[in-house]
Amino acid sequence: MQRAIILTISLLIAPVTWAQQDPVADSLAQQVFEAAGGSSVWANVPYVVFSQATEINRTPNRVIRHLWDRKTNQYRMEIPGPAGEPYVILFDLDTRQGRAYWDSIELDPAESANWIEEAYRRFVNDSFWLLAPMMLFDSGVERIFLPDSSNELVDVLHLRFTLPDRAPAKEYYLYIDRTSNQIRQWKYRAPTDAPDGPLRAFEWRDYEHHLTPGGDLILSVRKRSLGGPYEVVTRAIRFPPEVPSTWFTDGTAKLTPTSEAP
Repeated sequence: MQRAIILTISLLIAPVTWAQQDPVADSLAQQVFEAAGGSSVWANVPYVVFSQATEINRTPNRVIRHLWDRKTNQYRMEIPGPAGEPYVILFDLDTRQGRAYWDSIELDPAESANWIEEAYRRFVNDSFWLLAPMMLFDSGVERIFLPDSSNELVDVLHLRFTLPDRAPAKEYYLYIDRTSNQIRQWKYRAPTDAPDGPLRAFEWRDYEHHLTPGGDLILSVRKRSLGGPYEVVTRAIRFPPEVPSTWFTDGTAKLTPTSEAP
């Protein structure tokens, strides 16, 4: 019964005055962070591995595979190619410099640069869908509490991003369960949406515990679009204590199963 009520909550959009600090919003964001594991756990996560795909009626689209070295910001991404052999993109998140390969063959600099830009865009998008609770206090994130949109079941936190490439969209509305302090739903407009168009809404489902070197992280691995069959699904989540250094220099596939079909 509670879930059905949460899903039908309407958002009361009113003019917002953004203050430099909103103590209520910051406290609420901290509760969300702690419910996901907290800063002491997240600070001790050296590597993040996950695969992400969109699904329509539980049929996945192409699967994007990620490996992030949080100590150095080196990144590996594997994106399915036309014949099943993945494009492997190795790059630095800070400089956006690196190399791209297809079927273990290095691409020319211009094509590599295009793939690195695509991989960086996918990093911004996919990591935020999975790890948003850990990113609420990143630089360039402003938070404000919306009491008029909150009720006895959920509190609503409005996020705005003042720096580029912090999230897929510029603003989000997070519906936070008052009992668990977990995100139950979020709403946003994609950059391609009309400014006065309807908000996209996704329910956050299937929370799982994942062991890391610093303790447990509790993450939603399935976000379901409200009113449609579309879902964003994250699988193969791992937080290993060690990863071979060659995985950030070797252009052969490491994360993609060799038997995977195109």
